[in-house]
Amino acid sequence: MVTSVQFIEGLDEENTGISLRKKQDSNTKIIVLIFKKLQAMERLRAFRNQITHLWLKDDEGNIKVTPSGIKFIYVGDDEIEKIECSFEVESEESLERVMQFLHGYADDHGFEYKSN
Repeated sequence: MVTSVQFIEGLDEENTGISLRKKQDSNTKIIVLIFKKLQAMERLRAFRNQITHLWLKDDEGNIKVTPSGIKFIYVGDDEIEKIECSFEVESEESLERVMQFLHGYADDHGFEYKSN
């Protein structure tokens, strides 16, 4: 099974980047997934108000997360440059599982680690 990211179950999204961050006031980790476009938006025009879950799928199973933020970055008035979807991971156990998924996703989709 190839790893996938889905806002709508069964509809794979093409992730173009991943950013890992940490909240300054706690040990909570923030995962930010970056997309150029969302297939889900193509299907559901009012989708921005309906994003409630994100599924991260791999051979180990499904991880269901609740986005803590969705940011649409535009070029000009109406052309989307990218979409950033973030979610928080508080426990070390959950972080280990998400990182396992992210490493598998990176391997399957040709991502490389870059330090900023």
